[in-house]
Amino acid sequence: MNEKKAVFTIDILKNIINVYFDTFFVMYFFKVANYEVLPLAKYYLTFYFFISIGFFIIRNFMKRNVKVPYFRMGISLQALYISLIMLLKEDIINHIFLIGFIKGMADGFYHFPKNILNTEKVTNEDRKTFNGIINIINKIMNIIIPLCMGVALTFISYINLGKVFFSLFVIMFIVSFFLKDEKYCVKSFQFKNFMNLIKKNKKVRHSLAVPFLAGFTYSSGVMGTIITLSKINIFKTNLNLGFVDSLCAFLSLIICTLYTIKVKKERYSSLLHISSVISFFTLILFAFYPKVWVLITYLIVRFSFILTINLISDNVIVNLSNCKELKENFKPEYYFTREVLFTISRCFGYSMLLLMCLFLGKEYINYLMIIPAVSLLLEGIIVARLSKVQE
Repeated sequence: MNEKKAVFTIDILKNIINVYFDTFFVMYFFKVANYEVLPLAKYYLTFYFFISIGFFIIRNFMKRNVKVPYFRMGISLQALYISLIMLLKEDIINHIFLIGFIKGMADGFYHFPKNILNTEKVTNEDRKTFNGIINIINKIMNIIIPLCMGVALTFISYINLGKVFFSLFVIMFIVSFFLKDEKYCVKSFQFKNFMNLIKKNKKVRHSLAVPFLAGFTYSSGVMGTIITLSKINIFKTNLNLGFVDSLCAFLSLIICTLYTIKVKKERYSSLLHISSVISFFTLILFAFYPKVWVLITYLIVRFSFILTINLISDNVIVNLSNCKELKENFKPEYYFTREVLFTISRCFGYSMLLLMCLFLGKEYINYLMIIPAVSLLLEGIIVARLSKVQE
């Protein structure tokens, strides 16, 4: 297996695991917490804070091209995290900060090297097709797996199902041995010099606004948690959630296929403007009128227009990280800064969720969707400009 195939295989396996954590684990956690939002908000605040701590701890090793050992460590910590879930069971609610800490460190050690490895093992010319194929396969898996999990969870527990996903981490760990680091170098993390580059380079500066905005929305932001809670309240059972997630995945499969086959770089700008405006109005509507038909409308928009913003942003921003200024000197600094910005927006969003639950009540959390609405609108405008620079 070559390195490109190894990256491909790991991405597919990680997506399968994410299906478990993105909806079904949230429902399990929500039930154990007696349907209180506060414990969930505390967990996510701890989790996202420690992702940045993980990035900070290994920053110098990334600069010296020691990535793969820490990537494997990240996979191992992910396996430890799911082991804790199986061990603690319902008592997980009494160890929120512990599991948030383990999950945060696991994701920090996993994603920092993985982000850089993705830019090294896949060229800019191949990236759109490579990512497109991965997304198509992921969406097919996302159609099948939620249905299977929805049925399975009517007969077995979340804990027993977790054993299956633990085995996938073992496979990921084995596949990681096909990856190799580039030549070791003796360099130190140069954050001050990178900040000087940001001041001078408008393109890099604008690209760093994207993770800050995405941290409120599709990139593990508060938007997703609010919608997941709404889905749980409306669709009730694991089986219903499985059907809903599979239908959403089918729609996203169509979008990913069209993006991979049909969409050219010249159309990025117009697609981003259209998608961001439609997304903005849909989220504003949900914020003030969270009815069932509005949730369904949101889900259609989320897995078409918001997904389009996500796909184009990923392609444009990752390609930009291979520009001469970053590739030769500041790629670790660039991805570290991105993660810090992700953390700021994610933690701010979940802090707002926490405060709203404490002082107003969970029935008002939909008003927070105004922040993701504005974020998607701004992201569409910024990435549209960056895409024109790369043409």
